[in-house]
Amino acid sequence: MEFLVILLGFIVTSTWLKDVDRFDDGWFARYQALMRGLASRLGLGAERAASVGLVLVYLGLLALTAVLEWAAGGVLYGLATMALHLLILLFAMDRTQPGKIASEFLALWNSGERSGCVDYLAEELGARETLDPGDGAGLVAQFKRLLTYRSFERMFMMYTLYVVAGASGVVIGYVSYQLRSELCAEREEALADRVDLLISLLEWLPLRLLGITFSLVGDFTRCASLLKSQLWRFESALQNSELLASWARASLGEDSSSPSEPSPHADCDEAAMGREIESLKDLLERSQLVWLVFVALITLLLV
Repeated sequence: MEFLVILLGFIVTSTWLKDVDRFDDGWFARYQALMRGLASRLGLGAERAASVGLVLVYLGLLALTAVLEWAAGGVLYGLATMALHLLILLFAMDRTQPGKIASEFLALWNSGERSGCVDYLAEELGARETLDPGDGAGLVAQFKRLLTYRSFERMFMMYTLYVVAGASGVVIGYVSYQLRSELCAEREEALADRVDLLISLLEWLPLRLLGITFSLVGDFTRCASLLKSQLWRFESALQNSELLASWARASLGEDSSSPSEPSPHADCDEAAMGREIESLKDLLERSQLVWLVFVALITLLLV
């Protein structure tokens, strides 16, 4: 069933929901604030209440998922359970495919709207760094890094978690990423670091599997050479995004080192930058198809 659910999710997001905006995740901010508020009223110390609050955020949605799975069990010969899992996967995955995001950014880029590109990076991809509209190469490098990590976070991670732990695994991944984002926005660094550690543990294997996939669908020699020196490194979530971006650059035959510090009003070849974005989009889409094949093989072997 796992392969069929993932395949349906891929078809829905790449066709029916291809041009539809993301589902509104605004409810999660209210939900996590409610759960953490409940923990603070339990009469525990501040430190313990903060930890209990994080646990309650996870337990609340995991309990709801378990109840829904129990209610759907056996209904319509399993079709109700499949529909529930598909809905959970769609909600947690990126509802906008990489091609749609790349097309939107390229439209702004080709029109010369550098300020619009900066706003897009902040609003759509959550860029926290201060970006210079005059540094075109820096904007494209940042977009490519954020698009690669977001595709990993919303698609490849959710595929892996669903295959390994079912709908509950998807919920854990979704809650972790959303919670980290909310805690960072609230400047709760200590709590964000705890969630960050969990995310790093969850990401370790899928991140490397995606790096290997990049080598298979891109420049194998260059990417595999880089992977050999970095495969066993354990990094934080922020460094994971840089690590993944360097593997993507190597797979595309580009310089795999991190882009240099942006210089004010740096010149760049706009057409070449556009081609780089198109190449990255194609790489992510090819990798997604490869993962679907892998999931199908795993499903056949486990049946």
